Amino acid sequence: MAVIQPLDSLDNKSVRTVRHLLTSRTFREKQKQAVLEGFHMVLDAVDAGALIHLVLYSQRIAQQGPGRSLLARLQAGRTRLVYVTDRVLSELSAVETHQGILAVVGMPKWPALFPLPQGTPWLLGIAHEIQDPGNLGTLIRSFHAAGAHMMGLTKGTVDPFNPKALRASAGSVFKLPVVALEDSWLEDLATRGVQVITAVAEGGEDYTRMDWTRSVALVLGNEGAGLPDAVVQQSHAVTIPMVDSAESLNVAVAGSVLVFQAAAARRHAGLLPVPPVMIQ
Repeated sequence: MAVIQPLDSLDNKSVRTVRHLLTSRTFREKQKQAVLEGFHMVLDAVDAGALIHLVLYSQRIAQQGPGRSLLARLQAGRTRLVYVTDRVLSELSAVETHQGILAVVGMPKWPALFPLPQGTPWLLGIAHEIQDPGNLGTLIRSFHAAGAHMMGLTKGTVDPFNPKALRASAGSVFKLPVVALEDSWLEDLATRGVQVITAVAEGGEDYTRMDWTRSVALVLGNEGAGLPDAVVQQSHAVTIPMVDSAESLNVAVAGSVLVFQAAAARRHAGLLPVPPVMIQ
């Protein structure tokens, strides 16, 4: 029986496509595809029902029982599998030691006006011109874990399918609707009866005194510039009290503190998380 030799060319069409998806937001948006790296990321996407277009894998994943099971599931779903050398994956990987698998996955398709659950107050997140992909990915992960219904992204916000954002979200980007907002998002929220809450470093109401049990949208701003005055003035601003000698919190940390405060207040009021209706 002939032994299958792994692909060792970086000039292969599939390998070039993966590299292009990893490095170009424009190409990702055009193709409506992104790249996942690692066993758990790919498994989470498969479990979430994401469309897997292509998988590059090496002997490293094929030698493991869970890895072989994942490859079998992908093969049964008629996903194209390409056996490559560890050298190829090392060239593509963003981590020091790759796990033996990369997958090209279709981006979830969320409409701008996502159908939110009826009969329960909404808990929404708004990322306003956040630039660091790690921060955005962490916020998506925290809002998903806290039971939020949606994360909206204003124009100028980093790509949630940036490889670093995907890793930081730990698969939550396929489970929590992440929606690109129109310029009229503030007016749209007001029309729908959603209270806009902005996180500011100082001068806002103590976040523990806020009523989080109504429909709210928590807005988190750019790492350097914060939020525009025009947004803050049309909102209810909250602040996390800190000791005077401390620097302001990173936006991902602050957002996580606030959304879990909201989740705790809502649980205390008997408002259990109601997941959104997922649309692929």
